[in-house]
Amino acid sequence: MSAGEENIATPGEILGDSSQFIAGKGTYLAPNGRNIHASLTGQRRVVPPPVDSAEKRLTVEVVGHKTRGAVPEPGVVVITRVTRVMARMASADIMCVESKAVKEKFTGIIR
Repeated sequence: MSAGEENIATPGEILGDSSQFIAGKGTYLAPNGRNIHASLTGQRRVVPPPVDSAEKRLTVEVVGHKTRGAVPEPGVVVITRVTRVMARMASADIMCVESKAVKEKFTGIIR
């Protein structure tokens, strides 16, 4: 498989070897640390590294066939609306992930 090449991938399918590819969105690195597998059904896509990157491996990713809204992940910036304040924590509804509005309801706790 080369950069720009696409085809259908299914969950658990081996997409490549970690010595040649970086695991991107919709993929995961197997416990053996060698194989990259699809974590969802969708289009398999190979993305070249950025021009200014020291990393020369291609990134393999799987893009779902259904349009999804933004999903929060650890480390991303979110915009929330505080819904409840207690002595040691607050509950909040997540409204935006980075600059994209969420389509589904996500809640979080601030301690």
